[in-house]
Amino acid sequence: MAARARKKSLTLDLELLELHAREPLFWLDHDFKFVWVNRAWAELTGRSLNYIQGAVCGAYSGTHSEHPADLAACFRPPVEVSAGTRVSITTHIFRADGAALDRRLDFLPVIDREGKLLGVLGFVRELSDAPSYPRSLTRTWQDEFRQARRRLQERCGFDSIIGSGPAHARLIDQVRLAAESLSPLLIVGESGAGKRHLARVIHLLGPGRDEPLISCDCKALPAEVLEREWFGLSQEGETRGDLAEGLRARLTLRPGSTFLIQEVTSLPRELQARLAAMVKGKARIIVTTSVDPEIAIGDGRLLPALYFAVSPIIARLEPLRVRRDDIPLLAQHFLELANQRGGPMRDGFTDDAMAELVAYDWPGNLRELDRVVNDARSKNGGTDTRIALADLPRALRNQLESNAPLLGMPRPVKSLDEILLEIERRMIETALAQARGNKSRAADLLGISRPRLYRRIGELNLPDVEPAEPESDASEGADQSRPETLEDAREA
Repeated sequence: MAARARKKSLTLDLELLELHAREPLFWLDHDFKFVWVNRAWAELTGRSLNYIQGAVCGAYSGTHSEHPADLAACFRPPVEVSAGTRVSITTHIFRADGAALDRRLDFLPVIDREGKLLGVLGFVRELSDAPSYPRSLTRTWQDEFRQARRRLQERCGFDSIIGSGPAHARLIDQVRLAAESLSPLLIVGESGAGKRHLARVIHLLGPGRDEPLISCDCKALPAEVLEREWFGLSQEGETRGDLAEGLRARLTLRPGSTFLIQEVTSLPRELQARLAAMVKGKARIIVTTSVDPEIAIGDGRLLPALYFAVSPIIARLEPLRVRRDDIPLLAQHFLELANQRGGPMRDGFTDDAMAELVAYDWPGNLRELDRVVNDARSKNGGTDTRIALADLPRALRNQLESNAPLLGMPRPVKSLDEILLEIERRMIETALAQARGNKSRAADLLGISRPRLYRRIGELNLPDVEPAEPESDASEGADQSRPETLEDAREA
């Protein structure tokens, strides 16, 4: 009788809350099963009571689906609530339309006289609102981990692959293809080109984004360590024949897991052969190499069997020296990331500083560019918040100065177009000097037609310009009257 009265009183209280409460509310039973939600909760989530009623608040997966359990998991109380403690947590709520909301949940446990949990009343509030109850310590690390994962997913989405142009478009197509599949993948690119970042992007965009990504650098670890970790060794040093542990255990992780093997050409051929035989596991294999795989096969650094096993999909990362148009965008990207970490705020780059960055060859690729931008950002820029030429590392400027005579060009403090024009001007002057003013021979040296050479001489305002017309036979004969080489003499 008392239990019936208590149930009736609870029903009346919920009806009263439904009528008067404007903030989203929900009621869970002692097993954390949804019993009731008010109208504000339904409007917030886009889901009705019929959708969520009876769903148990299970473990939070961080994913969104049409199943009520995924939504219910967003409202799971921490363990303190079971003991009757009022606590507050933050959570990530997925709406019916797919939008995600960050909210704070305040839990009010209801217990009987014996201390037994009867149910939990939950309040959904804005993060900016003052918390009503102390923060749950057991959920703090979970919240931080989920926020870090969301930040990682945001940072490692397509927007994190910075670039433009045809090469970048091809790379995006390769990433999209690889992300939609769990097939083995080979990533080719020079050191510092972003191979590990690309592998992480593909993993987080793929169907196994919630499964682990295990990384191993073959270049950083001795072969003995890799063999022991992957295949397992007995105390006597003999390889276990059943391979029950090590690599087989890694490759039989839950479907969607990723095993990233970096710099596979540093792996001994014996281990490459054993790895090739283990590729078809439940985990996806991603292999990276800094050298061209065909060259590595030719000189014996890469076993053909392993190459064919891991290369159903190949993604190639071009070095910075062949994608100079992307350097301004990448430099600004790294600068903004550095600004987010605190310290001096720099808005961008001066024209001469950017020209210097574009002209540099970047043997360290993205890793070197990131380091240079961070180093330049730390310099005192005075009243100008942009990174200036003087802020760039001296080693970078010294290398450009030392290479300038070899390139036949001045120090690259101009725009890229001006630099290219200067190179062309120097090449034409050099060809004319070698041909001793004979423009026909200068055109042959440059690999262009004679009318085009005349036209470019005029457009570049070079001295001693003759009319852009075919030279007469007499003038050519005058130039060739005195043979300059043995080959010229034979032709004469």
